[in-house]
Amino acid sequence: MKTLTPTAFAEIHRWITRNARPLEHALWRYHFENGAKEAVLAILSDYQNSDGGFGHALEPDNWNPESTPVSTEFATSILRQIDFFDPSRPLIQGICRYLEHTAYQSDSGWFFAIPSNNSHPHAAWWDYNPQTNAANYIGITAFLSGFLLRYGDRQSALYHQALGYIKKLIARFAESTDFGEMGIRGYCDLLEDIEVAGLSDEFDCRILREKLPVLIQPIIHDEAYRHMGNALGVVPSPGSRFYAENRREVEEALDELVNERPTGGVWPIPWEWYNGDQYRKEFAVAENWWKSSKAIEKLLLLRRFGRLEGSL
Repeated sequence: MKTLTPTAFAEIHRWITRNARPLEHALWRYHFENGAKEAVLAILSDYQNSDGGFGHALEPDNWNPESTPVSTEFATSILRQIDFFDPSRPLIQGICRYLEHTAYQSDSGWFFAIPSNNSHPHAAWWDYNPQTNAANYIGITAFLSGFLLRYGDRQSALYHQALGYIKKLIARFAESTDFGEMGIRGYCDLLEDIEVAGLSDEFDCRILREKLPVLIQPIIHDEAYRHMGNALGVVPSPGSRFYAENRREVEEALDELVNERPTGGVWPIPWEWYNGDQYRKEFAVAENWWKSSKAIEKLLLLRRFGRLEGSL
């Protein structure tokens, strides 16, 4: 069993110290140095707009300063990471206000991309077009709806809006084979959120439990899904419902994760913006932002599986 040594951990820390955004510095301190949640929240709020949504390249592949569903979902992923949801806080109230009132949603869910993305540096997949939204809204909507299901005000209109979206997502899951770029991972997280919220009887979770173990197999085995994190992209902890069946693949992926880290640095990211020379300089910046974010994510994975030496 491969483990990440204290020497390797120190090398990662030095790289992040030299290259990361203030946000990732604060996340590092929170996760590994007993830092305060408030420091993370203070920096996260700098990315929040007056409408309550998030922009300004919080999601490093999309430099749109306007609020977007994806950047707002990225903010909720950080709140999950630090286990924070206080509905009395303006930051949380803003998120809920944006999600309820944004124009960038339909009867089925929140948009994957929005028109103003095209006016700012971004990865090719954040180009706006209706066809892309029709295919890829599922993941964003599943992540956001699950967040609201677990943490939202059950008396609010937004909560009931999320309930409606979830019912439509599950109906589509039962009938379709096309779930877009992030859809399968979205459904995996959504099933967990439904169960943790104690609402399994409200939805047809049977179909999720039956189909997801099959649908995650390409992500685990197919190199085309490498950017989604192989087995660790859908089995993020030993407590995952998918761990026992895929234990060998998960443990091999953890060994590979330890082996793949470049000496003296952090892991590369397995994607580019695919815009040729357009935005080449911006991608070089975003790449370092992602490396810092993903390094923290990978260290947390290793720690959850007992692969980080000297860490609780």
